[in-house]
Amino acid sequence: MKQQYSHEIRPLQSVNDVISAFQKKLDIAETELSESEAIFLKMTILNYINDPIKSNLDNLNFISYEVVRNEKSDHYYNHMRITSDNERIIVIIESQLNEITSNCQELKVDMLIERGIDTSHVNQETPEFFAYLMLLDSYNENHRIRM
Repeated sequence: MKQQYSHEIRPLQSVNDVISAFQKKLDIAETELSESEAIFLKMTILNYINDPIKSNLDNLNFISYEVVRNEKSDHYYNHMRITSDNERIIVIIESQLNEITSNCQELKVDMLIERGIDTSHVNQETPEFFAYLMLLDSYNENHRIRM
């Protein structure tokens, strides 16, 4: 798998760079979270409990974005089977942790691939590197199915 995807491995970028890249592909606007989306954020924060920055969790600055529903984003909305105008795809970033997530799994995978991976993980073939390869494999499989 390493050889198969070696040409697709991207160097690590900041989450702000990822948002900028996706703003060229999709219409993404900063937004406030609804009550149910705030619950999603709280569940996401739980993933950082084992992070060394945990003691500074109150100092983290989560920024949320809405993926505007239009022709550019139809693929993601259709993937989630969102039919109500009250539901939307959101992306949440935290730049201090360099973390990005979305309530749309396919968009999250696409953004994590765009974000890339630190070269030290690639050189040392860490579990994070193999997880990144699995993302690439999942991405390529999904795009083969769509074609």
